[in-house]
Amino acid sequence: MDFTSSATTDRFIHVYKMAGATGVDLKCLLCLCVLFYECYSINFAPGKTYKYKYETVVNFNEAVSYGKTVGFQLTTEFEIGEVFRASDTQLLKVQITSASISSFSRPEVKGELVKLIKYPIYFEYSDGVIARVYTSEVESIFCANVKKGLLSLFQVQETEGQRDEVDVAGECSAYYAVYGGKITKTKQNCQNVEIAGEHENVNKMFGVGAENSFVTHYEIADGIIQSATGSSRHSITINARPQLSAAVVAIQRLNYVGDSAGSASVAANDVTGALDLIYKGDAKKYQQMLLPSGSEVQECLENCEKPVSLLQTLKDDLTSEKLSKIPSGKAFIKLLRAFRNSGKGSIEEVLTHKDSYNIVKQLIDVAAATQTPAAHAALMQLITFTDESAIDYPERFILASAYTTHPGEYLLKDLLELMKKKVPNESLRESIALGMGAVVNSFCKPYGNCLEYSTIADYVNFIETELKACEEEECKLLYIRSIGNAGLVKLLPLLLDQARNSKSSTVSLTAIQGLRRMQISDFRDEVNQVLKSIFHQNKRTYDSSVRIAALEILLQNGLSTGELRNIVLSAMYDQSEFEVSTYLLKRLADLSQSDPNFRTILNVVLSDPLVNNYNLFAQKGKSSAFTGFLAETPSANCSYGLYQENTKTGVMKKSAMVVNILNKQATQPLLTFGIYADGIEALVGDAAEGEETTEATAGLSLTMMDVLLRPVEFFRGMSGLMSAVWNAPSEPVSALQGNLLLQDYSHKIHLSNGLIVDASVLGVASIDLSGKVSISLWYKNSHSVITNSGGLVIEGSLQIDSEELRSGIRFSTESEAYIDFQTDVDFAEMPVKMCLQMKRPPITSSQYVEKFEKSRHMKKRLTIKKKKTSSTPPVSYFINEKNSFMCTNMNPDQ
Repeated sequence: MDFTSSATTDRFIHVYKMAGATGVDLKCLLCLCVLFYECYSINFAPGKTYKYKYETVVNFNEAVSYGKTVGFQLTTEFEIGEVFRASDTQLLKVQITSASISSFSRPEVKGELVKLIKYPIYFEYSDGVIARVYTSEVESIFCANVKKGLLSLFQVQETEGQRDEVDVAGECSAYYAVYGGKITKTKQNCQNVEIAGEHENVNKMFGVGAENSFVTHYEIADGIIQSATGSSRHSITINARPQLSAAVVAIQRLNYVGDSAGSASVAANDVTGALDLIYKGDAKKYQQMLLPSGSEVQECLENCEKPVSLLQTLKDDLTSEKLSKIPSGKAFIKLLRAFRNSGKGSIEEVLTHKDSYNIVKQLIDVAAATQTPAAHAALMQLITFTDESAIDYPERFILASAYTTHPGEYLLKDLLELMKKKVPNESLRESIALGMGAVVNSFCKPYGNCLEYSTIADYVNFIETELKACEEEECKLLYIRSIGNAGLVKLLPLLLDQARNSKSSTVSLTAIQGLRRMQISDFRDEVNQVLKSIFHQNKRTYDSSVRIAALEILLQNGLSTGELRNIVLSAMYDQSEFEVSTYLLKRLADLSQSDPNFRTILNVVLSDPLVNNYNLFAQKGKSSAFTGFLAETPSANCSYGLYQENTKTGVMKKSAMVVNILNKQATQPLLTFGIYADGIEALVGDAAEGEETTEATAGLSLTMMDVLLRPVEFFRGMSGLMSAVWNAPSEPVSALQGNLLLQDYSHKIHLSNGLIVDASVLGVASIDLSGKVSISLWYKNSHSVITNSGGLVIEGSLQIDSEELRSGIRFSTESEAYIDFQTDVDFAEMPVKMCLQMKRPPITSSQYVEKFEKSRHMKKRLTIKKKKTSSTPPVSYFINEKNSFMCTNMNPDQ
């Protein structure tokens, strides 16, 4: 301890008086003094004013690929001194005496922040911990936040260790490292005190990666903070496209200037009494505040319009013709932001406006994605579910709700009520059940076990009761599909029971497919036991499609060497379903190409010559399985799988295209569409003699972003086929359209200097799935084209949440693409000839970055813009060798 300093001397005298008053032996005086120094080493002496210089910088840039940095530097001088002391607690006053602001990238651009000087701020201080904070009731939130950031630098402890602190960034865990007379403070796990309105998509692929760091270095001498230098960095990165990123850095520098004589402390009984005396005679009283920074109350940050005003400029971009295009996605995001800042009346005004007549469905997309009680109430006011013939609006509402990122329980309650009412239209009833399941899944993901919510428990009880009461196949399928979308493990026994025991192959198949969203790792053995029993047909015979579905889940769950050996041997010895055996071998070979672990197990099985021989590989079926890449980028890969199952006569039974996105965070199912056909052999006169014929049926099943949508039936029976032949449209017809919300991230970042940064990301996929089918019974051929087209728009930003200082970074990306899936079938003679083709045109993607600085305290503004465009060439995708050979024979000129 330096006994030559005045501050130390003051403390020594104070301790000496304490010793005399309590009769402490003077021999213990030094020990008591040292103890006092260690416990209350940072202690502002009464009657003195301490002067400091404080600078803080906030700047913005990309988090990955850096460009020019923008932001502000705030420079102040202030005085701090004691105004009241009660025991070991001081009431300290901070008065800023000068404040100026300058551009970070243009130091010559400066201004004054005189409003920071006007009002002092008071705080309770004890043992390096700040308790309550007080300021004038007319102090602006911006000024209070800046001053709180300054105060937080005085929250420090001089002993090494960890403690929980509440500071300007929220509730944090702080660790102190002490070495060589210097202190380093590192903060982690800072949780904002106010989190209302914050949300994110819990789906990792469509989520946002956020990183935060807080470090402050101190030098303390003679009980006074001589200097403090702190920095905090916060970044956001789009998981699916890491090149889309932004970062904000806050730097603080505090330097001790000196001290001087100050006014004496006020005489009062407590802090409240002291503040009453300080503000006596002042019309503006003080207010108590929390140390964490508070958000400024604002209707809108910038360039915001009322939704009805935006409608005039966006209505042309929201037409059905613009769906799957970039303008549609951009219009969706603009209107979504406006809806989230609007009440029920404003949203109703847009939904019922005369200019909305042709775009109501797209407006329903926006209102459902808004995910506020006001928007939901406006939708429920607009949409009726009781008109059996008018289901366009209800269907669109259900579709949009199925992709909500953070649904409220009010949406669950209304959907469950609609399920229980059993609306009159059968198709709408099925859509409601599927949508309810999808919303349950989104609602439950953040919680793990969400059965504690009464609505979820009611849904489970309702499903269990209704499914057991079902006698018809369609009734069972409705609830099983809802379970599949919900993915609740609680309902797993129901699916396994239906998969194993149902007499309907469609029900068994749907139940197995319903396992796709369930986290069944804890029930793996139980699930695999049922699926192996189905695949090997231990107790009964199952349809080939059911067996293949069971196989797919078994491969996903993982198989032991022995289990895989038994499955492979089944392909060798069971030729009653040679198309299943053919599919099995193709699938195993395909999976071994992408999964090294599986390849190792398969190689062990095939090392046995009793397995690896001609009888195994000489399969005569045409079924196939193939996986390839739609696109490969440094950040993510997009794969496609083409799976085809044929009947014994060579006619296609099922075909499916599966598209997945893969990156370091996750694998996200993007799209699965399958064409199914039953009983077609009878139509082409090729049914096996004595074989029971099935009614001819064909249709399309569609799963979008792992949400099963209502299947579309092309025809059923000969009369349905004839109707499809004569009424087939000459132009493509849209089967699914909409703007679906993908990225949805909104958080407030509380910087260490007190400023608040708004972090926002919105991403939308504007989609149009269309197709046409032409069938000629005269020429005995068919031609179908399914077109998946979509536009992707992602917009994100980090910007200071204040009207005083406006600086930040905005980024966006946009692209359009489509894929044609074409099928040509010639059944004029046996065997049936079929050619599958999949093509994609060139894709152009654009990426934009904008950085800006502007303040009402500086005359010159700054905007920096950057654009990057990339393109990929067209491609025709390989399916398999047999298909290529068949296409060459059918189309020799191509």
